[in-house]
Order: sequence, then structure tokens, then C-alpha cells
Amino acid sequence: MVQDNSESYYAHGKLLISGEYLVLAGAKSLAIPLKYGQSLRVEENHTHFLTWKASTVNGSWFEASYNQSLEVLECDNLLLAQRLADILRKCLDYREDITQLLQNKQVTTHLEFNASWGWGSSSTLISLLAQWLGVNPYLLLQDTFGGSGYDIACATVTSPIVYELKNGIPKNESVKFQPDFHEQIYFIYSGRKQSSQQAIASFNKKEIHPESIQHISSLTDRMLACNDLYEFGHLMEEHEAHISKIVQLSPIKSEHFKDFRGFIKALGAWGGDFIMVASTEPEKYVKDYFSEKGLNTIFKLNELKIG
Repeated sequence: MVQDNSESYYAHGKLLISGEYLVLAGAKSLAIPLKYGQSLRVEENHTHFLTWKASTVNGSWFEASYNQSLEVLECDNLLLAQRLADILRKCLDYREDITQLLQNKQVTTHLEFNASWGWGSSSTLISLLAQWLGVNPYLLLQDTFGGSGYDIACATVTSPIVYELKNGIPKNESVKFQPDFHEQIYFIYSGRKQSSQQAIASFNKKEIHPESIQHISSLTDRMLACNDLYEFGHLMEEHEAHISKIVQLSPIKSEHFKDFRGFIKALGAWGGDFIMVASTEPEKYVKDYFSEKGLNTIFKLNELKIG
């Protein structure tokens, strides 16, 4: 019988329901871990110092092999291969013995969702590397992609969380997010990918008043406690109006979906990725409305969230 010496790790994707942008400044934010994520498998391989094979639901993503200095020997996407090498070198800054963990290994990763959806292709990778190599995922995130870390928290939890940075230290609390109207909440892909790093860099230049942080934190609490769809919808609108003033962009409903019978909120960096929709209208109306606008990637809340 052949002994299996492989190691396997898993990280969940995420969606940020409330607190986009202001989570960076310490606002309480509601986030949900997703049923879709990324896996990582490590096996022995003596062909090269390190071999990496990454795939997504759409097939092969990239393949690369590295020498002991983490220089790329072979690859089919130099940009991605070098980006991975940079992240691995950062891990080496934390622990010198990581070289031994990388040596003669073949790593296979699989992303269970479309990398353009904004569900955490980067954060799940950071979490997986941290699990495998025994480093701090929040520190690794800060030293690579940047961000608040809510996505790192989502990667390894099994229920929705309220996340906040307290004096720069990440804190999260497990919560229940299953309102009575959960069947009337939808998540729809906008068809546009936003750069989280660019959005973070732009936000960090802004002066944020404590009142804004308190307001969004209060909205997060009220959204969690809410069991009436109309009230929830108005909280969505209040959240949109407040963030709109800060990022100086129009709320997505007034910009693109003025005639929709329901409520719409941007998720994550405004202008791309997913939107959250709540409506008392039949499911057929919601799907037909967005389908007519070319938006056909639609999920209900319980199709995505864990817990």
C-alpha cells in the first residue's frame, strides 16, 4: 500500500455585505463566508525545487516551476508566476525554515469560482499559504495585497461574521444572518471587475470622520437585527447614500437601475464585482429585469453563504 504524504488545505471565498471602504477605518462590517473557495494540495515532486499548478472553474489558470531562489524556470504566465514568487519570498522573511517546506514540492490549487467575480481569489491564496507554511495571514496580506483583513477572517470561519479593526487589530464575531426574507435577497454579478488594491489606495487618501465610522457600524447592527424587507431595503439605501458622499460616486441604482422595483446596494469596491438586491417582486421579475441588461449571474443568499 502506497503511503499518501500529501497535505490539503481549504479557504472560503467571501462577500462584504456592509461596511465597504469604512471597514479599513475600523467600522463594524457584516461579511459572509461562501460555499465556494479555493483548495491547495501539496505533494512530493523531485523534478524541480517547486512546481505550481493552478486551475479555476474555467480550466487551467497558470503553471510554473521555480529554483531554490524562487526564480521562474518555466511558466505559461510570467506575471502570475512572478507575483506568486514575490508572495513566497515574503513568507521567507517571516520564517527561514520555509525553504525546507517548499523544497521538492508540487502544489496544486483549484479556485471554485470565476477569478473575476471578486470573491477572494487573492485572499483565499493568502489564507492557504498561511495555513500550509505556518505564517500570520493578516501580516502576509498587509505585506502583499493590503486590505482590512475581513476576507482573511472569512476564509476559515463557518458562519457570517461582524468584523472590525480595533486599533488596527482584526476582531471578528460569529453572527446569524438569516432574515425572514432571505429568499428575496439576491447577489448579481455586475460584469465588471474592480481592483481592490486601487480602491484601497484611493480610500486611504481620504479623511474619514469618526461619525462616519459610527454611522456605518450602527447600520451593520441594524441590518443584522432587521426582519422586515422594506426596513432592510431602506438601510441599504441609507448605507449607499453615506458611502456615495465619501467615495464621490453615484449609488448604483440611480446610475444604472433607476426603474428597478426594489433595493440595490453595491458590494466591495464600487463600480464592479457583485451587487446585492432585495425585492418583494417575484423571482421571475428580478431575473428577467437583470437578464435584459445582460446580467445573468444571479445567486440567492442561501446558495452562497455558509451558516
